[in-house]
Amino acid sequence: AYYLNPVKHKLILYMGTKSQANQPKSPRSQAKHPLRSGNFGLERRIVAGLGGRLMLLLLFRHGEAEEAGPGCPDAKRRLTPQGEAENRLCLEAVLRAGVRPDAIVHSPLVRAAQTAQAAAEVLEPPEGLHEDERLACGAELRDVEETATQHAVDTLMLVGHNPDFSVIAGELIGGGAVALKTSGIAAIQLPVVSAGAGELQWLIRPRLFASP
Repeated sequence: AYYLNPVKHKLILYMGTKSQANQPKSPRSQAKHPLRSGNFGLERRIVAGLGGRLMLLLLFRHGEAEEAGPGCPDAKRRLTPQGEAENRLCLEAVLRAGVRPDAIVHSPLVRAAQTAQAAAEVLEPPEGLHEDERLACGAELRDVEETATQHAVDTLMLVGHNPDFSVIAGELIGGGAVALKTSGIAAIQLPVVSAGAGELQWLIRPRLFASP
């Protein structure tokens, strides 16, 4: 049986007992081999574990921000006190889980830059903070693909906006709805940042950690 160690990002091959390993396989058992069964998710893990790395991509939607209005254009909207507090709740949960991004890349909009700065203070990425215009409002999957290619690290955090990140997360895992609330973080593991290549590892939002 094959399984993935999500902490070390390595493939583990379990052979069973010696007697089981030495027994000849029947044609029926060979027909059920995972690489012949159409199990794409398992095949992805095997290929990545044997020949390459798995990236953990963290999509972090900025915290709650003030409303736009006269004298406050959308690009200049700042986080509210609640947005700052909710960012902290989710970031501390990530830290407790032992996940630390190697780099953080963020949209140039003020609310995203503030969120990224808070993430850097809590998680201390060794390769620091990077601003990228491609993650501004309207980002698409190709923008995330290019950004991930530029920052080729094991764990990458991107800080941006909705509906962009919810749509991109769904595309990366091959379809489905991924509802990223403000301050929400989706963790997707993949061998290459491409449509359908990823698997959602976890999804967190502030209300999971709020006091009753």
